[in-house]
Amino acid sequence: MLAEGRIDAEDAARLLKALGEEPTPGAAPPQPPRRGTARTFRVTVDAFVKDGGDKKAKVRVNIPIGLARFASRFLPPEAKAELDDHGIDLAGLIDALGDDIPDGPLVDIDVDDGESGTKRAKIIIEVV
Repeated sequence: MLAEGRIDAEDAARLLKALGEEPTPGAAPPQPPRRGTARTFRVTVDAFVKDGGDKKAKVRVNIPIGLARFASRFLPPEAKAELDDHGIDLAGLIDALGDDIPDGPLVDIDVDDGESGTKRAKIIIEVV
């Protein structure tokens, strides 16, 4: 404005004084989310079957939490109905846990044979 002749030197000095000598920094841009190690749901199932002899079935599944959130939207209706029949709301569980999912076991289930008291299955769901 001074160079264009719209104001004189006194007006320019008053404007600079009103603005302050040091420019004030604006708000810092938000920090991008921290990228640490991918956290996973680990599902472990040990089943003991008695069928003419002792057999043991093992299932180990590690699912990244982000993938579990994404994939839960695409469950077939039959799978959702089966989960609902057992009182499990998978999408609700994942949403309720949010980003504050604690490390360690979330669910630890032992299934015993009602007659002899022997263990038939062990199911563990944990965050690692």
